[in-house]
Amino acid sequence: MRKALVTYCLAALIILVSTVGLGWFYWGQRTIWPDFGPVAKDNPAAPQVVADVERDFGWRTGDRIYVDLYIKQQKGTEVDLNTFAIQGDFEVSGEPDVFTRDRKDGSRLVRYRIPVQAFNLKPNWKLNATMTYRINGEVDDQLITLPALALYTSPTWDGRKEIKEESAKPVFGYDLFINAAIILGGIALLVVSIKVYRRAASGIDDPPVLVSLSPRHIARRDFLAVWALINSGDVREENYKEIERIIRRLYRLEARTMREVKWELYNHLHRDDVVRILTLCDQVLYSRHFLNDAEHDEIWQAFNRMVPNAADIAARAALVKSNKKKK
Repeated sequence: MRKALVTYCLAALIILVSTVGLGWFYWGQRTIWPDFGPVAKDNPAAPQVVADVERDFGWRTGDRIYVDLYIKQQKGTEVDLNTFAIQGDFEVSGEPDVFTRDRKDGSRLVRYRIPVQAFNLKPNWKLNATMTYRINGEVDDQLITLPALALYTSPTWDGRKEIKEESAKPVFGYDLFINAAIILGGIALLVVSIKVYRRAASGIDDPPVLVSLSPRHIARRDFLAVWALINSGDVREENYKEIERIIRRLYRLEARTMREVKWELYNHLHRDDVVRILTLCDQVLYSRHFLNDAEHDEIWQAFNRMVPNAADIAARAALVKSNKKKK
């Protein structure tokens, strides 16, 4: 369950990051509609048109220039984009790109992007264009003249006075950084996706969290492992040697003789239990003595008094607490 939840969360994160990245990438290409201003009083049905280009200076002969015509089609009228006609120094060099958006008041916004080129050598070029529209219910088309544009070919900053001797340099903006970020982000998402897929396919869940145990918990864990072998009938000397090693390590008596053990644990609560367990183990190790069931039970009872089970401690504490409340 946990593995599936992690997989779903990572997949959702990848989708979110991809959506945000694509939105950021295409945000600069969105259509920003201009302010069309008030409707003409003498002809309120006529569409409103705003013409725009990237710049009006620094163009070379044969450059492809994209002209954006923003048209506001009034309610009850229809602009015929197929009647677009161009006059002047330019000629159409490609198919137009049309984007429309309907408004709640019944009008329609149209972005008409058309590529044009000029091949005559002149200090500036003129762009004039016309288009027709029709009022719904009428037969005749109405002609409108689009705003004229003047584009300059001189290498000046504003196309008019200040002379710039050097050639015009392209302006890249943040395109290089954005593209690099998208590529690196795509690689990172691919690596994460591969890791998630491999982990899901392997069936291996997250490794367990390591928990630091106290010396008493470690002693009880090791003792229970050895005691399980002894209860199963494995009474080899190595098992009793391990029990003695556990007890000595718990009380830091590794290099002490029996006399020193008794002295080290003088007045200790578990002195007799420690001495009894070590004595019984020494009988097996050095006297080749086989312990009977009663002696094994002595070891088990003594160890439980020294290192009781955590559940027994909790039950005993609850009992003491309840007795105090009764008093």
